[in-house]
Amino acid sequence: MSCNNKVTVLNIEKDFYHENDDPLLSSISTLECKKFNNLINFKETKKYLDTEKKLCPDSFLNESNIRFFYSKMEQDRIFKVLDIPTVPNQSKNIIVKTDYSGGEGFKILKRSQLKNNNNFVQDYLEIDYIISSHFYARKGTWYWLNNHIMKYNNNCPLMSLTTPDLQKENIDIISDSVEKLKDLIYIDNKLFGWQFLIDKKNNIYSIDFNLRPFGGFDKGSYDTDVSNQNWVSYLYGGHVPNNIVYSHQVKCKYNQKTKFGYEHCYREKIKSNLNFKVIVYE
Repeated sequence: MSCNNKVTVLNIEKDFYHENDDPLLSSISTLECKKFNNLINFKETKKYLDTEKKLCPDSFLNESNIRFFYSKMEQDRIFKVLDIPTVPNQSKNIIVKTDYSGGEGFKILKRSQLKNNNNFVQDYLEIDYIISSHFYARKGTWYWLNNHIMKYNNNCPLMSLTTPDLQKENIDIISDSVEKLKDLIYIDNKLFGWQFLIDKKNNIYSIDFNLRPFGGFDKGSYDTDVSNQNWVSYLYGGHVPNNIVYSHQVKCKYNQKTKFGYEHCYREKIKSNLNFKVIVYE
């Protein structure tokens, strides 16, 4: 964050605790500042976004889009309005999720077992793989930076690969979804990700939109460790190239089957020479 041309780190108080928070957050020091010109926030839960808006009152955040960023139910509603494919809610076997962003709190139930109709409910699908696409947006223009695929077996993570080639039909659906959403949800100076689930019947569905990079970003698995790019530089006005040459791919193998969890994996860095065209959506 920048305050009076100085870099400041904000302490996250206990009031902003979320079950996915890193304990290191509590030890970060704070410098007083009433208003920030720029703030890098990699959390999209409501209290973090409300705090970001309070500290950066001139940012693009508002009550309406903050709800979209933190609420799965609101995302699902907006996707349906825009005719973006979403997971159905009609089968006997269902997955029940918490409404807020985060990878915890999932339950698999029979529909007859559902007691609270206020939960976020979707069909429990047999996952083939999930595409996680990374974007950067500046003043409403989106840049598609890379992709990550997670393969599943019996709905347990099996293997992941960054940056893979995508099937044309999936690229077309993701691109169409971006074109629809960007005209409704304005984003400025953010790195973020959007996930699409492909089931065993080869149906593709939008699932989670995250106003932050995905896990692995901290290891440079999407930029600094596999290319000559540092995506954080974009947040400080750096140029987004027309093409990114990915010199390596990152492959992770998960030896322990865990539904909706990511146990220890074997991370392998593979030489590559992928000339990735950055698609721009203006």
